[in-house]
Amino acid sequence: MAARHGRGSAAARRAASELEGPSSRSSADRPSLRLAASRGALGIELDGSFKVGPLRLTSLSIRLPSVRFPVDLSGGVMRFRHKRGELDGLTFEASAVELSKFCAPRLRGFSQEGAPSLVISPLDGGGALVAFADGKSALAFDVALAPVENGLWLIPECARGIGLGAPAHVLAMRVLGALAVPFGRLERGRITIEDPAGILARTALPLAGARVPSRRGLRWSTPETHDLCFSVSARRGESAETYSDRSRRALETVELSGIADSKAFAGEFEEARQLYLGLLERAPQHPEIARRLASIDASIGDRPEAALATLVEVVPAIQAGILGGELLATVGDHDGAYASLAHGAEVEPFGPLAALAWLRAAELAGAEELRESALDRAVVRAPALQAARWARLEARLDRTNLIGARADAEHLEAATSGSASKHAICLRAANAFLARGFVPDATSLFERALRYAPEDPIVLGGLARALRKAGQRRRALDVVARAVAMAARKDSEAHTLTLEYARDLAEITEDRPSAIARVRLVPDSAAESFEARLLEARWRAELGDLGGAAVALGRLREAVALAGPVGADLAASWAALLTQAATIDERDRGDLASAQRSLGLAMGLMPRNRTIASEFRRVAALVTKQGPTAPNDKMSPEQHAPVTTAPYVPSTSVAALFDDGDEERGAVDEREIERWTERVRSNPDDDAAVLSLADLLTRAGRDLELVALLSGRIDEGSKGQLDELLALRRQALRRLAESASLQGRVDEAAMYRSMADDSAT
Repeated sequence: MAARHGRGSAAARRAASELEGPSSRSSADRPSLRLAASRGALGIELDGSFKVGPLRLTSLSIRLPSVRFPVDLSGGVMRFRHKRGELDGLTFEASAVELSKFCAPRLRGFSQEGAPSLVISPLDGGGALVAFADGKSALAFDVALAPVENGLWLIPECARGIGLGAPAHVLAMRVLGALAVPFGRLERGRITIEDPAGILARTALPLAGARVPSRRGLRWSTPETHDLCFSVSARRGESAETYSDRSRRALETVELSGIADSKAFAGEFEEARQLYLGLLERAPQHPEIARRLASIDASIGDRPEAALATLVEVVPAIQAGILGGELLATVGDHDGAYASLAHGAEVEPFGPLAALAWLRAAELAGAEELRESALDRAVVRAPALQAARWARLEARLDRTNLIGARADAEHLEAATSGSASKHAICLRAANAFLARGFVPDATSLFERALRYAPEDPIVLGGLARALRKAGQRRRALDVVARAVAMAARKDSEAHTLTLEYARDLAEITEDRPSAIARVRLVPDSAAESFEARLLEARWRAELGDLGGAAVALGRLREAVALAGPVGADLAASWAALLTQAATIDERDRGDLASAQRSLGLAMGLMPRNRTIASEFRRVAALVTKQGPTAPNDKMSPEQHAPVTTAPYVPSTSVAALFDDGDEERGAVDEREIERWTERVRSNPDDDAAVLSLADLLTRAGRDLELVALLSGRIDEGSKGQLDELLALRRQALRRLAESASLQGRVDEAAMYRSMADDSAT
C-alpha cells in the first residue's frame, strides 16, 4: 500500500503541475485563507473562490486537530498555516466552456484540423457529453462520473459517430484517456482519477504558504450540474458513496464489460467480440454491450448483417440510430436507413453529429422533398458546419434555386475568417455555379475570389472560362494569358491553363503556330499531355504539317499503350481522344492503318462501347478492301516517332498470322464474305446473317474483323445468342493473342488476353 500511495502522490504532483501551468502567479493571484472553527477545533478555510486551471475551487476547509483551545489567534492564518491538518471538505466547479477550451489541445492527434472544436457539456444525473467534429466525421459519447473511495471514476458510454473508421466506443476510450492525462489513467474501460483532492490542494495551498493536509477518510459525492457548470464536492466521514441512476448503470456496465473493453482498446477485436457475446448471454439484450459488439462487426469485421442482427434484438431497426442507419444502408434498405438516421439525428444533442446524420439521410432519401428537408435540418442543427452548407448549396443549384444558393455562398464566406479561407470558399462556389451554367453568378464569385488573392492563376483561369461561356472570348483570352504568365512567374505547373490559352490562340486569333508551341510545353509526365498531343496533331494537320501530326499522334498512342490499367473515367477520356486521333489519321492524313490502330487502342479501353466498335469495324473493312496504303505525309509515324511497344493492329488481313497450312482457311471465297457483309449492313438485326459471316471470317483467319463484328453485336442479341457471340469473340481474341505472342508483340498479346478475360466475365 505504501508503494502504491507513493506512486499516487507522484501522479498527483504531476497533475498539480499541469493545472498550475508553466507561468508563475502574481502575489495578487493567490488563494486567500482565514481561520475558522471546524467541529469544535480550529481550522483554516478558503476565503473566496480560487481558480485552478479550468476549475474553480469554491470551498475548502482544513481541520487542525493538534491545536487545542484556548489558543492565541493574534497571528492569524500566518501562525497556523504550517501545521499539518486534515482536509474536512472541498467543492470545486468547472465551467463547460472553460473545460472544453482547456482540454481541446489534447486532441490534436485525433483531428486533421489541429485542435478540434471540443464540446464538453453537462448531462442530467451528474454526467457529461464529450464530442467533437472534424470535417465529415464526428464522435460523441456520454461520460458518467462515479465517486469511489478517495477518487473518481469517469466511465464512457453511449458512444456514437459517423465517418470514424473504427468502433465508436474504442475511440471514446482513446479520447477520454487523452483528456485525462496526467490526472488519471485508463483501466478496464474507465478512467480512474486518484486523489483529486490532493491534486487541488497541492496546486492551491502552497501558493498561500499553507501545508497540504491529509485526505484520509474523504469521500466524494455524485457531481451536480447547473447553468453549464459541474459542481463536485467531497466531505470527510460520509458513510457511503451516493450514486445517481446514470452513475449506477454505468458502474454495472463497466463491471460487466471491463475486460472486453480492454481487449477492444488494445486492438484485439476478435477476442473482444467473443467476450461481448458471452456478456450478452449473462445480461441478455443489454443495450450498451449490444451496441459495442455491433460497432466492432460494422467497423472492423465488415459484417453488416451480423451487426444489424445484434442491434435489432434490443431496439427496432428504425430506432437504431446512426449506427443502425449505416447498417441498413449497407444491406440495401435505404428507406429504413433514412428513418433510422432521422431518428438518431432527432435525439442527438451534439449538433454537428446530428447534421452529418441528416446529410447521410439526404443521400439515401428516395423522394426529393425528403432530401430537401434533410438538408435544411442539417443546416439548422449545425449552421457553422461547412459540409452541410455546401451540400445544400449544390442541391439548390441543381434545383435552380439561385437565391438560396447565393445565400448559402454568402453565409459560407461570412462565417470564415482569414483571406485564404474566404478565397477558397469563393473559388469553390464559383466553380459550382459555373459547372451548372450560371455564368453571371460564377463570374461575380471569381471576381470576389480575386479580391482576396489578385494574382492567383487558378482563379484567373476560372474567370476566363466564365467569360468564354458568356461570349466574351477576347476578354477571356486576355485573362487566361495573364493567368499563364502569373503561373510562370510563380514556377507553378498550370498545364490546364496552358491548354486553354493554346485553344484560344488557335480559335480566336487563328495563331496555330503559337498554339502548337504552347501545347508542346506540356511534358509527357503531365496528365494533360494526352490532350496536348491530340491538339498538336490537329493544328499541325490544319497547317499541312502531316509529318509533325503523325509524330504527335504516335506519341499519344505510345503514352496510352504504356499507361497500364486505368479507372473507368480516365479510360473513357482517353478513348475519346483516340477516336479523334483516328479521325485525323483517316481524314487529314489518309492513313487507315494508323486510324485502325488508334481505334484498336480505344476499343481496348472501352471494349463494350458500340460506337467505337462500329468505327473500328468500318475502318477495318476499308483496310481489308484497299490493302496497305501510304499516308499523305512523306514519312510514317514510326519513322518520326521512337520505337514503341504499343499494341499494333495490323492493316492487312490477319490470315498470314495463322499460316499453319490450314487449307480450309485459305479456300474461303472472298466474294462470299463480301455478300454476307453487305447483308449484315443492310439488316444488322439478322442474327443468322451475323453468325454466317462470323463463321466465314473465322475460317478465313480474319479474326480482327471478326472481333469488330462481334463487338458491335454483343449488346444486341438474345440471351442465347449473346452467350454464343461472347464465346466466338473470346476464341478470336485468344487466337490474336497467341499470334501476337509468337511474333514477339508482348504488349499486344497482353491486350488481347485482357479483352478475352473481360468477355469471360
